[in-house]
Amino acid sequence: MKVDTARILRAGAIGALIGSIANLIIWFIALQTGLTLSVPAMDPSMADASGMMQVPLIAVILATTITTFIGGGVLAIFNRISANPVRLFQIVAGVFVFVSMVGVLEVPATGDKISLGLMHIVAGIVAVWVYTTQTRK
Repeated sequence: MKVDTARILRAGAIGALIGSIANLIIWFIALQTGLTLSVPAMDPSMADASGMMQVPLIAVILATTITTFIGGGVLAIFNRISANPVRLFQIVAGVFVFVSMVGVLEVPATGDKISLGLMHIVAGIVAVWVYTTQTRK
């Protein structure tokens, strides 16, 4: 089934909002339970003594929003090249979420891994759900 590409931008905004709110709830709960949500720092000036940095609130929002909108672009492309763009999008999105978990494996603390992994999964599920339900013709 083809999608209505005119609805992709609106669906992306909804998905980014819902995904960001859900991930911020996970982020907040994790911090309140004593987790640090620390990841290896890419910029040495942001690293603590162990080379780690805490994931800031803005990073959660930006990562969720940017990847959600990129997903919309991918869906639009699939709509042009595939007879079944929704199914192809679901498969590729699932693979993307799985591959994005590789970065989570570098996190040393188990609680942080679980929380950050859950945030990746939530963002992926929300994006796929919104795009596949809100863009059908």
